[in-house]
Amino acid sequence: MLHATGYARVFGGEGMPSRVGVTKGLLAQIVQVSADAIFSEDLHGNITSWNAAAERLYGRSAEDMVGRCATDLLPAETTWDLRRVHDLAMQGERVERFDSWHLRPDGRRVAVSLTVSPLRRPDGEIAGIATSVQDVTDRVEPAAELDRVHSELEKQFEALGRSNRDLAQFAYVASHDLSEPLRVMTGFVQLLEKRYAEVLDERGLRYIEHVVDGAARMRALIDDLLQFASFLRSSPPPTHVEPVEVAQKVLTSLGTDAVEIGPLPAVWCDEPSVAAVLQNLLSNALKFHRPGTSSRVMLSGSLKGDRVTLVVDDDGIGIAPENRQRVFGMFSRLHTRESFAGSGIGLAIVQQIAERRDGTAWVEESPLGGSRFCVTLPASAVDSGIDMVPLAELVGASAQIHAPVFDGDRVRLPSW
Repeated sequence: MLHATGYARVFGGEGMPSRVGVTKGLLAQIVQVSADAIFSEDLHGNITSWNAAAERLYGRSAEDMVGRCATDLLPAETTWDLRRVHDLAMQGERVERFDSWHLRPDGRRVAVSLTVSPLRRPDGEIAGIATSVQDVTDRVEPAAELDRVHSELEKQFEALGRSNRDLAQFAYVASHDLSEPLRVMTGFVQLLEKRYAEVLDERGLRYIEHVVDGAARMRALIDDLLQFASFLRSSPPPTHVEPVEVAQKVLTSLGTDAVEIGPLPAVWCDEPSVAAVLQNLLSNALKFHRPGTSSRVMLSGSLKGDRVTLVVDDDGIGIAPENRQRVFGMFSRLHTRESFAGSGIGLAIVQQIAERRDGTAWVEESPLGGSRFCVTLPASAVDSGIDMVPLAELVGASAQIHAPVFDGDRVRLPSW
């Protein structure tokens, strides 16, 4: 606040009372033209002055507000805080930059920053308080909106987490509970076939064959569902994993060596997840080949920044562009069971593993003429320390290459 005595000395000399009056008039004009809303209250909280900026901020004229109680400006939830600030000012303390909310006549809330100061008589007694108000809505509203959005996202994240846990638990329990009656049904049908095969006609034997085949497919579906649920239920700690070594184990389990393995950078993941990714991608690539031809499948990788991209190329039947997103859905099949066996869960597992490690999975057309499946995973921090050779020199590299690191368009090979 400005004090009259500070400006009275500008004039000096004779006629002090009139000069003080002039100074007070000047101060009143300064208050009136201030960009901040300024109003004063008496000891009872009634407004005694109201400048032009206050009229603009609150949408209320001085004639309307002078004589009214200042609490008319307050939302109910801020009354107690403002009362404490006013009590401090009445005790002679100045409160600066107190953030609160005021109300306009239309009910709209205005974010304000208040400076509340005591007003004193010449004898030092407190006669009231003066409040200077700055509109900080432009600063507060974006922050408040950001807090609201953040709070909503946290709630949605918690709800999603609960939903995923519930889904994983349901899938696990349902799959586990389905296994027992399926085993019983399969066992009795096989017993029926064994004991009564001689008295059953061709149609009866075919019916039994259909039941056994359906039970086998259900068993495979349950196993895949249990595997998917296991990846939802658990998140093993990541570690240094060499995809080359994992790929060789996967090919052994698939009973084939008909895959060309190129450079594969180390990843920061858990080995079961890497094995599941390669198992599903390689088995699909080997399965979906063109009729009358043997499949060609290539496994390679690249390192860019802190991400490794594992790539499986094949020369098979390919996937139409409109189906490339759909294939990652649960139980999604593009072909009949008679054409290609499978449950339609494998690629959903691949995508779930990639996303759990903040990666992605997608499919595009392969240079070999079929499909190219790509999965990104975190790169391992372990550095091999090695020489660089052009990528072109490694075209057709086989599984005998051990743990190279792909960096951009060059491949770093360990020294043997």
